[in-house]
Amino acid sequence: MALSTLRLAARPFLLSQQTFLIARCSAPMAMSAQSEMKQFWKKNIQLNRPNSPWWIYKPHLPMLTSLCHRATGIAMGVVLYTGTVALFAWPGDLTSHVEVIKNFGLSPMILFPAKMICAFPLIYHYINGIRHLAWDVGYGYELKTQYKTGTIIVTAAILASACVASLAYL
Repeated sequence: MALSTLRLAARPFLLSQQTFLIARCSAPMAMSAQSEMKQFWKKNIQLNRPNSPWWIYKPHLPMLTSLCHRATGIAMGVVLYTGTVALFAWPGDLTSHVEVIKNFGLSPMILFPAKMICAFPLIYHYINGIRHLAWDVGYGYELKTQYKTGTIIVTAAILASACVASLAYL
């Protein structure tokens, strides 16, 4: 590094050529970022463009099933970890916690939907995961098939969740 600096100092001509090249290759700053942003939004308002794609696209079944698959996966992960930490932090064991819930005396009109809400993410994510495995193999990419399998999966998940929630009432 020191040697190259000495060479440039010995040859001022090279140094002036180098700064000329740098100045010639760089673009001048035409406007600030704030003025560019104002110009961008002014153009979008004049062209009557929407602010968000959510205003353009109406939700369709393949998009909703994909979103639901991701949401159920995230929700199950969060509940699993927070529930595990909570069970370790609170005194007692699992049976004592179940007894506390039983002692609330909640009616089946409250317990059944609560159990169904707890069962749905697991069942939906499992069934839709099988659909994703079929996609990995290369089946089911046609739009008509996606709508058909999406409807079947949502219906099957709701019915299976209701069956699982009603097991205690048999």
